[in-house]
Amino acid sequence: MALPALVSPASDLTRAELLRYARQIALPHVGIDGQRRLKDARVLVLGAGGLGSPVLQYLAAAGVGTIGIADHDTVEVSNLQRQTIHPEASVGLRKTASAAAAVRALNPLVEVVEHDVEVTPSTVLEVVSEYDVIVDGTDNFEVQYVVDAACALVGKPLVWGSALRFDGQVTIFWATAPAGLDRTLDDLYPEQPDANPAESCSVAGVLGPVCAAIGAVMATETLKLLGGYGEPLLGRLLVHDALDATWREVPFGPSAGRANLGSSARGRSGSAGAANIGEPYSVTRQGAGASGPATRLFERQDASVNSTSPTSISVTELQELLAARSRDEADFVLVDVREPHEHALVSIEGAELVPLGRILSDAAREVLPPQEKVIVHCHHDGRSQQAAAMLRANGWDDVVFVRGGIDAWAAEIEPEKPRY
Repeated sequence: MALPALVSPASDLTRAELLRYARQIALPHVGIDGQRRLKDARVLVLGAGGLGSPVLQYLAAAGVGTIGIADHDTVEVSNLQRQTIHPEASVGLRKTASAAAAVRALNPLVEVVEHDVEVTPSTVLEVVSEYDVIVDGTDNFEVQYVVDAACALVGKPLVWGSALRFDGQVTIFWATAPAGLDRTLDDLYPEQPDANPAESCSVAGVLGPVCAAIGAVMATETLKLLGGYGEPLLGRLLVHDALDATWREVPFGPSAGRANLGSSARGRSGSAGAANIGEPYSVTRQGAGASGPATRLFERQDASVNSTSPTSISVTELQELLAARSRDEADFVLVDVREPHEHALVSIEGAELVPLGRILSDAAREVLPPQEKVIVHCHHDGRSQQAAAMLRANGWDDVVFVRGGIDAWAAEIEPEKPRY
């Protein structure tokens, strides 16, 4: 089944864009509105290597408005056989800089953001929270579990692929996918495979066109998610054997170890939001209690915090509190934990923007000191519930979230505001 599009259409296309994307706009599943959605979309590609190369090239060519590139390596001669985004002149340069230059040369109409950073539990949230879809083309299982865990926390769909020798795999993980389609890396690999030096590209090798084939599927799945058409690879692993020239599909379902994550995360559709997972988690290398290697990256907070859910208020109660604050009869901080592009579309007057991925940062503490009463809201209330739980677990005593979020606010309080 097709899922709702992840992004809303951007402003009208320019003549240059209409000409460049004419053959894509001609597709009935895309059209003008679909191309406008791509123009407003933000996609992060992790790894500017063998898989990241075709993904970056096809997303840029398709007109994805903002493309983030995350890598922390330099271009080597041995990369050139499969990492086709890098020319020989880039040997010795940072991969992010080399890939960004290639993307800008391919399509100057798209914006490129470079993230020359190592993906770790302490850096991953800030990087992934800025984007609508995350594409993982890394070749390290430890990094992949960190990324999957972070995407589950902030509700981002993760397009995942791998390639080795003559074989490749691709699927989608999305902890907050609707209609029972929620999947995480734990479901596919309940136990993290042992690191085997013999099973690396540098030792075992990889055929370059296999990376191109898998990367093309990853790019296609990303465009489908953004535009809301086709049957996404959720709960289905696509396996490619280049020697036999075969593709086969392997279905997989939710694992028992993280069933609570998927079941409580359901109910959100459309734009990506954080999972309403019931219990607060924080990213860490050494987690405990949860089964499955990805969910172990979320350390359960103090039991006294988990024993009760964060309290909430309605949009009507928020309206009354805002009126009281304007009369100096109430004192609190209203925090919007959505992303900047969502805030630019519609906002509640007087709300401070602190995206979920930065809610525990030093900059956030300047906006919402622990001694203050804090009210958090998001699009609906998945991310705000998570933000409230994280704050309560880290020293904030008086935190509530707004039920229904800004969508309920626009429906009940300010109907003239746009809904998305």
